[in-house]
Amino acid sequence: MIDDRVFADVLIEGMDDWVPIDQLIWAAREEAKGRPWKGVFVELLHLLLENDLIQIGELAAEGFSPWRGEADEVVQVLDDLERLSWEPKLASRAWIANTGAGNEAARSLIEG
Repeated sequence: MIDDRVFADVLIEGMDDWVPIDQLIWAAREEAKGRPWKGVFVELLHLLLENDLIQIGELAAEGFSPWRGEADEVVQVLDDLERLSWEPKLASRAWIANTGAGNEAARSLIEG
């Protein structure tokens, strides 16, 4: 089970702006502590999507454009990250946007 403090920074930052996928990779690497971090990343991504805390998408002229479908979102993110050797450095087209539930969770995390 992943502790909510692992993704707290991503959700809190997401209250004000879209968050690059890099932030979630960093959180997974920090949480892995010697385990394979890519597996932690996938687990973390599934957790956030399945609990409707985030959407994955890309930035377009009109703003954030979410990708549709949970499985498709994960596959698109993983394909994009593989293309960049898991070092996106803002070059990934994958971005994170909080949902209403994600903003509520972020507020709860701030309040402690």
